[in-house]
Order: sequence, then structure tokens, then C-alpha cells
Amino acid sequence: MTHDKKKKQDLGIFYTREEIVEFIYDILLLWKEREDREHKRWESHRPKHYPSVIDPACGEGIFLKKAVEKGFTMPDWIFGLDIDEAVVKKWPDISLLEAFRRDKEKLNAHFFHQNGLNRIQWNQHKKQYYGKLKKSDIENEQFNLVVGNPPYGGMGLEKEEFNDALIEQLANYNILPSELKKELDAKNKHGVLDLFEKGKSKSIDSKVKDRLKSFPIEVLFIDRFIQLAKPGGWIAIIIPDGILSNSNLHYVRQYIADNAKVEAIVSLPRDAFKHVGTSAKTSILFLKKQKTDNLNYPVFLASLERLENGYLTEILSQYKEFYMKQTLSKDKKVYFNDYVMVRVDKTLKEMMDEKPSNRWDAGYWQPQFTIADDTFKKIKHPIKCIEDFEIHLTYGPIVVGRKFTPQKKGVLILNQTEITFTGLDSSSPVFASQDSPWVIERALVKKNDLILARSGVGGVGKNKIAIIDKDINACVGCFVDILRLEGINPYYVITFWKGLYGWTQIQKIINGVGTVNINFDEIKSIKIPVIPAPVQSYIEAEYKKMAVYHDNAMEAKAKGDEAGYKKNIETAEAMLKDLIARTEAVIRGEREDVG
Repeated sequence: MTHDKKKKQDLGIFYTREEIVEFIYDILLLWKEREDREHKRWESHRPKHYPSVIDPACGEGIFLKKAVEKGFTMPDWIFGLDIDEAVVKKWPDISLLEAFRRDKEKLNAHFFHQNGLNRIQWNQHKKQYYGKLKKSDIENEQFNLVVGNPPYGGMGLEKEEFNDALIEQLANYNILPSELKKELDAKNKHGVLDLFEKGKSKSIDSKVKDRLKSFPIEVLFIDRFIQLAKPGGWIAIIIPDGILSNSNLHYVRQYIADNAKVEAIVSLPRDAFKHVGTSAKTSILFLKKQKTDNLNYPVFLASLERLENGYLTEILSQYKEFYMKQTLSKDKKVYFNDYVMVRVDKTLKEMMDEKPSNRWDAGYWQPQFTIADDTFKKIKHPIKCIEDFEIHLTYGPIVVGRKFTPQKKGVLILNQTEITFTGLDSSSPVFASQDSPWVIERALVKKNDLILARSGVGGVGKNKIAIIDKDINACVGCFVDILRLEGINPYYVITFWKGLYGWTQIQKIINGVGTVNINFDEIKSIKIPVIPAPVQSYIEAEYKKMAVYHDNAMEAKAKGDEAGYKKNIETAEAMLKDLIARTEAVIRGEREDVG
């Protein structure tokens, strides 16, 4: 990795592909053209008006360049800010600034080398360069469009440019959790603005300082985009999907809902930014700045798995029909194929009310994930949630700064790699000493515990779950959860979990930007039909018959007997798949037992 690319990743900077930016402006042009047609606000106005556009983290300026190239606005109405000194040096030479190339003073009046979270460093004597904007000293709520792909992830705020002005500005960010905002407000009043200098500000609570230092920069930029937009203005921002899905960021979604109308959410594929070295899951959030108490309006939700082959154009066509009619024809309210999903049958209120935590990420609303819900509406068995039976839910020890050295004996460590479809892979056991930091009391397993991978495409993304079928001295690793149940047979639960109705629920609720995860609340929310106890016991007996072949396969694998392993594991897999199918038939009411 080059030094420049590493630095950009540290700052959370990921430059945007041209086709994504063009798609964003295709949507924005629909909005602008309607305003012009209905209110003669822009080109049809006499004299002509043009939207003012700002990108607070503009990088090389692709969003501003396309604003001019696509005819959304004119050069005199574009403004950009960026903190990256390397890209600022390129501004005079890149094609974006052709209109400013021969006028350095004009360039400096439209593009600013500064932290985009801070107040714009307007120069009073250059007010003649600000077009027809209302103020020479422009603060908030002055732009018709705020657009861009601001930094996210990376090292957060602690690597940013801190000064008194920025600290004072952060105290005005209403999106901050109340305790942080209160702390900043109080300290600003006392003139204590050097929060981030070592050895100073001892009156600032260290926990508050640490939280603010590592606060997600993408959350602050959402607030900044909303700040800069005029009332009724437009916002188009690329954000990591964690903003839309993580339960601990519910307050961010609430803040957006309170201050803007959510027009559309378009989920991008994981390879959208592979050209700059990240597989982060992102979405485009389209907003109109307006306050409303009524959230019963439809949101255009779309996702695509690939950027190639015109799939963005397909989404644009669907959006155009929706925007012009504020609905889609009955057969298109939910539309999907192998690569594209569009749905307009969900209101923001429904999305906000979704439990266990409201979810805005379009992938969560994929129609195929409703299979379990649709089935549950028809069955006669009582439906409960895992939380109704959970008595112990925990994760393995997290050890930082130390290298794990396997021991020849001691406590067996169960990591994600040991969890297979038919059981635990015991062919190459890994041990730790009883007193090592990798062994803690709460993460020791008991017989009949379920252990499940909680992160990663190859872990929770593969629905890895196993049952502890005997008394063993073992502890789960840091990426494995223990689920202990009471009042329901764990063998029935694992069989259900591995089948269609359990797996579709897992697919729906897992989330994450770089690494997919599942949290405790989401695990507890999984619904399960409570079939008769005798049937659950029969499932346990059938599961244990399968486990014999699994154990034989592991013994053969440990001895290097490839043929014996293959024969036994294939038998185990076939038996488990058949048991899952019979269990699901019982759930649907098509048979009374699995026998």
C-alpha cells in the first residue's frame, strides 16, 4: 500500500467512482427540474438563478465537477473544503477548476484548505466572488445543495486539525449525545478549549474526553451537512451502513428524522470503493431539509449488488417513476431481481418502529428476508423470541496487545474455525493454560450451550452455530458467543437456526460496515415457533444420531484418513439437512412429528 493511500485510509478518505456521482446528480436533477417547472425557480426564472452547492470534504472535487458538467449549477456557485494538504496542492491543476485557473484569488474564495467540520474561513474582502449568496460572512443554512462523500472510519477525530475554533464549533453540534454536548458547553463557558492537549484540561472527565476524541467523524459530518443546507435545501451524502443499521446509532437516525425528510436510501455494493482499498458497506442518503412530526411518508429503498451492466440506471428509472407519481404501480411497489431491489411500500415511521432497533439500511428490507415472517403468520404454533428462553448470553475474552501461544493441554479454546455445519471440528484442538487471559469464568461453556459466530462474513455470515453435547473444559474465543437456554430444547433451536426460517432472520439482522456482526439484542429478537415438547425431544434424538457420524469424521480427519472423513461427513450433512427439512414441515403444520 502506498504512503498516500495509507494516509487517506487513516483519515477515512475514500474517493468516489464517477458513475456513482453521476447517478446522484441524475436524482438531484429530477428534484431541480420539478422545482423549476412548478415554481420557475432556476433557469426559467428571470434573471436566471443557479443552486449554490458545497462539498465540505471535497477531495479532488468530483462532486463539484459533476455539478457543473451535468448542468446542475454554474462554476461561480460551487464551494469546496478539504483538510488533506496533498489534494489541496492539486486544486489549481485539476480540470474541476478550469473556470478558476486564471484567477487564483477567485479560486481561494471558493475552495478552502480547512477542516470541513469547522466554520468556513470566508474572507470579507473577497465577497465579490461569492456570487449572489446572501451574506459575505456565510454561516449555516446558506446552500441549496450539500453533497459529498465525507470521511468515515479511519482514526476518527484525534488525527484531525484541532484548534479553539473547532472545539467551540463542536459544542454547537446538536447531534452529539447529551452528556458530551453538555460537557463541551460547560467547558467552553469557562474558556477551556484545549481538550486534546496532553496534560491539560484536567477538569474534563477522562471518559468524556476519550469518547469525544474517538467520536465517529461520519456522525459529525451528517450534522454538518444538515447545518449547511438551507431550509428546504437538498442533501446527498454517502455514509457507512453502520449509521443506518447499528442499534447504538439509533439517536443519529432519530436526529435525521427530526431535521430532514428522508427521500431515498440507495445501498451500494461492497466493491464500490475497492479502487481505494476498502470493502466498506455504504449507502447514499438523499434528504430534504425540513422538520416534520409526521413520519408516515414512503421512503424509496434500493440496493444493488453490482455497479456494472446498468443497474444504477435501472434504479434511476424506478426512482423517476416513483418521484413523478409519489408511488409505483402495484406490481412495482416491491421489485427485485438477482442484482437490484427496489421497494416503496415502507414508511419512515415503519422503519423507525422496527424492532429490536430501527433499521434504515436497504439490505435489511430485502423481500426474501420476509419468508420467515410470512410463514409465521400462517402457522398455529405459538411464536416466541429467543429472549424468552435466554438465561446466559456472553462473548469470549478480548485480549489486547498480547500474542496467543497455544498449549499442549489445558482449557480448550473454541474459535469460529472450530464451528462447522454438523458440529465442532475437534481434529486439531487448541488449548490455553487455566490462568491465561484467554480463559475467563463467564466464557466457559456448559453442556447444552449453543455457541455461535458473532462476526465476519465467514463466521456469522456463514450461520456458524454448534451445540456443546458433552461436558468439556472449554472457553469460547473473542468472536464467539455463548447462548444458554431454559424452557426450550437447544437441539430443536440449533436445528431451527440452521434452517431457512432461522437463517433468513440472521441474514436480515446482521449488519456492519467493514465486518458484519450480530449483537445481543438482535440474537434475542430471533423468533421461533414453540412446537410440542415431545417433538423437540425427538429432534434431539435424531440430531444425536447425526452427531455420531460427525464425530467419526473428526476422528478420521485427526488420523489423516481422508476417505473416512469424507464418507462420514457427507453422511452427517445429509442427515442434518433431512432433519432440518422434516422440522420445517412440522413448523408449517404439514406433519406432526419428525419421525
